[in-house]
Amino acid sequence: MGDWTLKNSYYLALMTSAYIIGEIAHFLINTTGREVARDVHFGDKSCFFNETYNDPSENKSNNNCSEIKEQKECSGTEYCSWEYSGLGIEYQILAGPAFVAVFSVSGVLISVLSDKLKASVSRVLLVGIGTAVFSTACLLMGFADSYWQLVLLRMLIAAGESVCRPMCGAMIADLFSPKSRGVANGVFSWGVYVGFGMAFVLGINGTNADIAGYGWRAPYIIAAVPGLVIATLFFLTLNDPKPDSIQTLQRSTSPTADSRTYFQKLVKSFTNPALLLLLVAAMARHTAG
Repeated sequence: MGDWTLKNSYYLALMTSAYIIGEIAHFLINTTGREVARDVHFGDKSCFFNETYNDPSENKSNNNCSEIKEQKECSGTEYCSWEYSGLGIEYQILAGPAFVAVFSVSGVLISVLSDKLKASVSRVLLVGIGTAVFSTACLLMGFADSYWQLVLLRMLIAAGESVCRPMCGAMIADLFSPKSRGVANGVFSWGVYVGFGMAFVLGINGTNADIAGYGWRAPYIIAAVPGLVIATLFFLTLNDPKPDSIQTLQRSTSPTADSRTYFQKLVKSFTNPALLLLLVAAMARHTAG
């Protein structure tokens, strides 16, 4: 068995599940954007085929509504309607900066705080809180009725999810030896791809199914519930797997010297050519989609 004990596998399964839910909450807005915009009223408007139009001689596939650019002309065509498109600057802020700005800053701050307080702050507790935060925010998005509520909740999803990657990565390093760590990290990384795919499946099909009459809101509620369960399991069933050597190391080092050494290592790590190359590659990968 080696590193792959029942305990380690359970830790990894729970962390990966939390990551999946976080990514679903992250990407749901990309798959429900048009329906959200039409319900909450934000962003640009365009001409669309009127779904309530019943004349069989006109159908969605052969109409020219999408080619009409003026509201007056669109409104004057009986089988077309002028609707929110789910695009525009307000959507872009909601999908991009509202998430990215908070995720980028809070991820680094939480990681530094965790490193500085590693002897007294449980990483399991931090991941549990982060999972509870993004799950609760995702749940509340299903009840939002204004644009700024959506922006605030997106920021909370980003803050909660920013805890997962660094904290879980650190725990994986403590749970698994170098020979198994690559596989463990690979399994954990499934989270972003499984979550991304499930966001499309849940967002599109869940909205079309109009579950209990909730429309686009149902996928947010459905995604949030297992996240809250996972957060509870973090609180009740896991302990931080930090090595005992951490306690000894902190007692043997003065706070001032420890801080100086920590920030020296931080600067050295961030100026490492290999890390900078990985950063550039990651930026290119995410820019491409």
